[in-house]
Amino acid sequence: MGYHLTILRTLKDRQLDITLSEARSAADNTSNWQYDKDDECFTFTCPQGMISLFLDEGELWMQDFHGEAWQLEPMLALAKSLNARVRGDELETYETIDKTYFHPDDTLLRKEALIAGKEIAEKSLRESKRIRNFIVGFFIILGIIAFIIGKQFEQ
Repeated sequence: MGYHLTILRTLKDRQLDITLSEARSAADNTSNWQYDKDDECFTFTCPQGMISLFLDEGELWMQDFHGEAWQLEPMLALAKSLNARVRGDELETYETIDKTYFHPDDTLLRKEALIAGKEIAEKSLRESKRIRNFIVGFFIILGIIAFIIGKQFEQ
């Protein structure tokens, strides 16, 4: 599974949905973007490859972003024509391929993500401790059994 990018529009912590008609109009006015009616997606084709964007819940999204300019630059152009922005999986907003920032409208999402991350880390730590304790206990029991068997052979 690749890195995920989203084109979205927000205002004061609220998402403003991008409609299909808006996206189609923006694609028509932005170089090399086309709407594929069969696959219900927007495509951008260039010599380096092809990008597909899908409209879902008011956002345009793509998977398999590999950090390459040829993928990001057309998305930034499309986002600009939609008065929107490009956001990555880690809630960073892209200005360019090398320049990102955390948008103020994502502050609450970032806090929620940090809390969820801490909960996952704590759960993982508890599971690791359980596994470690099981392994240590197993070898202690194995040692006791070996000791008892050794005593039996001494007699």
